Amino acid sequence: MIETVDFLVIGGGLAGMSFALEAAQWGKVAIYVKKGDHDANTFYAQGGIASVTSEEDSFSRHIDDTLNAGAGLCNPEIVRITVEEGPDAIHWLLDKGVEFSRRQDGTSSFDLGKEGGHTKRRVLHSGDITGRAIQLALLKKSALTRTSNMSNATWRST
Repeated sequence: MIETVDFLVIGGGLAGMSFALEAAQWGKVAIYVKKGDHDANTFYAQGGIASVTSEEDSFSRHIDDTLNAGAGLCNPEIVRITVEEGPDAIHWLLDKGVEFSRRQDGTSSFDLGKEGGHTKRRVLHSGDITGRAIQLALLKKSALTRTSNMSNATWRST
C-alpha cells in the first residue's frame, strides 16, 4: 500500500523529530528511521546542552567562551545566533516534555553543569542520559500527535 504524505522525514533523532513535530501542524508526516524509534545518535548522547538560563550568565560571556574554545574555527555570527536562540530551544524542549535535572536545594532551578571551555555553569542535563531523555520525550510527544498527522515507518539500510 502506498501512503501519501505531505512531509517525509528521514531520520528520527532530535533534528528529524523536531521538524516532524512542527510539520505535523501543516500536514501529514511520515518519519523513516533505520531500525526503530530509538535508533538515533540523539538516544546515545550523554552530555548536556549549553544555554544561558541563569541570571549569573550572559550571552556575551557564552559567546566568548565558545569562540575561545573553538580556537578560531567557529563562525562568530553562527555562534552568536546559536547562543542567543538557546533559551528558546530549551523552552521548546521543556514544552515537549524533556525533563532536565533540577537542583536538590528545594528550588526548581536547573542543576547546571560546568564543562569544557565554559566559565559559568550553563550545561543542562538529564542525569548522564540527556540524549535518551530528549529522544523519549519527543517520541512520546510524537505518539500523541501521531493520531492526527504523524505516522511512523521503518526504513532499513542495506
